[in-house]
Amino acid sequence: MSAHRPGGARAARLRFDGWIAGVGTASGTRLVLGHWPRSPFGPFSDVMVETPDGHRALLAPTRRIADFIAGTYAFDEVRVVPVLVRVTGDHWSVDAGPQLGLRLSVGRRGLPGLLLRAVPGALAGLPSWTAVTDPLARVLLGTRTRGTAGGGRREWYGARDLRLITQATAVLEGRDLGRLSPVEPAVRFGFGSTPRTPSLVRVTTTVGAAAPVAPRRRTRHSAVTRHGLPRPSPPRRPVMNGPSSDRTLASESAGGTAAKLLGIYLNDHLAGATAGTERAAHLARATRGSALGRAVAPVAAEIREDRAALLGIMRDLDVPVRRYKVWAGWAAERAGRLKSNGRLVRRSPLSTLLELEALRMAVEGKAAGWQTLRRLTATDDRLDPGLLDNLLERARRQQDTVEEWRVRQADRALRTADRSTASPAP
Repeated sequence: MSAHRPGGARAARLRFDGWIAGVGTASGTRLVLGHWPRSPFGPFSDVMVETPDGHRALLAPTRRIADFIAGTYAFDEVRVVPVLVRVTGDHWSVDAGPQLGLRLSVGRRGLPGLLLRAVPGALAGLPSWTAVTDPLARVLLGTRTRGTAGGGRREWYGARDLRLITQATAVLEGRDLGRLSPVEPAVRFGFGSTPRTPSLVRVTTTVGAAAPVAPRRRTRHSAVTRHGLPRPSPPRRPVMNGPSSDRTLASESAGGTAAKLLGIYLNDHLAGATAGTERAAHLARATRGSALGRAVAPVAAEIREDRAALLGIMRDLDVPVRRYKVWAGWAAERAGRLKSNGRLVRRSPLSTLLELEALRMAVEGKAAGWQTLRRLTATDDRLDPGLLDNLLERARRQQDTVEEWRVRQADRALRTADRSTASPAP
């Protein structure tokens, strides 16, 4: 989706799909959490903080993301710190570096949330739809859904769900911010605020950029990627003792071979990510309602977001998706469910153990892929090192969770089997 500026220059529109939580506290500090599973930057979260004296701070996970947000909203301070979000049912856990810890719970969906969910997602995400919702939002919620942001950008908020926040605790730089309170006065980061009543809102946010967005360095090409982000310059050819047609051809051949191999490598990882996503989702469904299920569900959600991040990286690198490899990953996961587990009808404890072991290997393979891409950031400025650092850290946390439950399940499945097959004592 795109818009036009005077003179025919194309202005990109960037779309972010996720959640915004607005929290007020008894101390007077107000917090706005943005959790974006799908964005042009891959999955990320950020927190905006306004203190009672009006000081506005941004906590963002990478410099690239921080630069984009700070170019769209107004802040007195910007900090680049890891921002980690875990969602377990109705409970959200947010940690932004050592500075902030936020825990919140949401209640049942009320009439506004039910009405928003009744609107088709394709319609709710259209910027033109905000012409209808903006007057209602101003009257009912005291907020706005469209306006002009920083850097000459336009913004549209397409609300798709709303749930009230019922409980929240927040600690900012070691200080408890007190009980949950209304978001007042309104925050002043942009043209609008969150609702006065602490709320969690699902939104599709569209940002109309007046210029190529968040370049990491100046490029000589005017073309942009499909995200609206600037396409980096091609690598410079080495010059050795003057021009040489043979060396130029060799350089181009080597570069083409490297690009081809990178494409194969990333598509192989995409096949693995597809299988891992399916396996994690299957395990979460099979263990729903148990302690294991509650531990695996957020991991499964993160693994799905990681696959989306990989697709975003492939788009930034202009690597086409090989659909047959995606289908191969899906088929391999389904075939893996057919292995014998010692029972014909009921699910065996051995099934869960084997699935946890397979999931552990999938997460380890994913972490190795992130590590490889992280090393490539030294020579390819299309790769975001901050994003890859966050993905690596998340993969390590996923490994720890899966390994903890793998060990527990091994004890349960194999020790039980050992007792059942032991011979009677003489």
